[in-house]
Amino acid sequence: MKSLRGALTLWVWVTIGAVGAVSAVVAIWQAQLETQGQLDYQMQQVAQIVAGQTFTPGEQAAELSDAKIFPSIHVHHDRDDDLIVSVRNPDGRLVYASRTNRHLPGQSLPDFEQMGFQTRRIGHQSFRVFAARSASGLRIQVAQSMDVIREAEGGIAAATLVPIGLLLPSLALVLGWAIRRQLRSLGATTAVIASRPPLSVELLPADGVPLEVSPLIEEINRLLRRLTTAMDREKRFVTDAAHSLRTPLTALQIQAEILDGGDGPEERAARLAQLRAGIKRIIRLSEQLLSHARSQSEIGPITVTSELDSALAEIVAYYASTAQSKGVEVVLEAQSAARVYGNTRRLTLIFGNLLDNALRFTPGGGRIRIRSFLAGESVRVELWDPGCGLPPEELERVFERFYQASENEGSGSGLGLATVQALVGQLGGEVHLENRLDRSGLVAIVTLPVAGCARFLPRP
Repeated sequence: MKSLRGALTLWVWVTIGAVGAVSAVVAIWQAQLETQGQLDYQMQQVAQIVAGQTFTPGEQAAELSDAKIFPSIHVHHDRDDDLIVSVRNPDGRLVYASRTNRHLPGQSLPDFEQMGFQTRRIGHQSFRVFAARSASGLRIQVAQSMDVIREAEGGIAAATLVPIGLLLPSLALVLGWAIRRQLRSLGATTAVIASRPPLSVELLPADGVPLEVSPLIEEINRLLRRLTTAMDREKRFVTDAAHSLRTPLTALQIQAEILDGGDGPEERAARLAQLRAGIKRIIRLSEQLLSHARSQSEIGPITVTSELDSALAEIVAYYASTAQSKGVEVVLEAQSAARVYGNTRRLTLIFGNLLDNALRFTPGGGRIRIRSFLAGESVRVELWDPGCGLPPEELERVFERFYQASENEGSGSGLGLATVQALVGQLGGEVHLENRLDRSGLVAIVTLPVAGCARFLPRP
């Protein structure tokens, strides 16, 4: 696992090293330029001083001393680093030559025709030479060994690099310490999380956390809030499911005891029929519990699409025998020709539950009407039944889990519409109920986005 502190420290050191290397190169280059400029200026000044001197005709070069040309200022230095000067008259005769040093032993500068600055090799060494001509025609040459120049450049470069070499490592250490100190709050947060109980959903502390990490802490706290809500919902679901199962199981136990003590075959047959009906009710409740649990647990984007009209036709065909046994006519008017998100199982759970409710409350001889048509980028499915309808205050409450309307008391589990609402929400649609205005009964309206016409995101 990658360490944030280690990565930051490494990048700081790498950056400081790169900056130090570039600074060193620039410092050396600048030192060379500055040193060469100063030494060139020094040679020009010496040439200008020499040009102002008067050399007596016939005077030998050996008779002149450096003290006559350059006054002493009593500064101790290495005499071998002095400039080498030679002066010739217009005829080329040497009229002055500075004393020789170790860089040019036993000889004077040769006569150069080229004026200005130049680098020449004299003997076994290289020299920086400045040649000029005075107003009186004297040819003045000033030279300095390249060894002296490089030594001066090295000294200036070293004086520049020493502070850099001392400050940059100190800066790296200080920044590394600062990074560790600033990330110490993350270590404290980690310790708090590690010490929490396994099932704790308490929010993480946000005090003292760096500003850059605050969004992460906030998102984790939002996740914990959603997890708390989901856990509370599941606890209520388990409690409600246990309560809903306890009633029919108790009834089954009572009926079994009564059946055991029945007086005659006819009475036993009637009680057996009641027992079988109770068993069927428990089986249906278990199936609805399983379907609802699956609808609540499914997450992630839904990309599978299905043809809506074909799915509605299959559902109507599946419930045809039930409708026929009750004498109810189911009329399908599928005219959408649209594809919607979700597989056939989801669509069957949605519209199968709605049709099952309609069949349960539709009297014999009644007609259930199912319509599907396009409405912009959505498809609208309406299921009309001629049942008893619902009070206005219960049109929304019937979507709550285990809630049973007053007209539905004892004939359902209260999970069908809750499952429908959960599945429709996962498909990006909406579902609601309305009382019919033309007669008694309900209209269940489901709106789903058409596949490809709207961007679909599942409900979290």
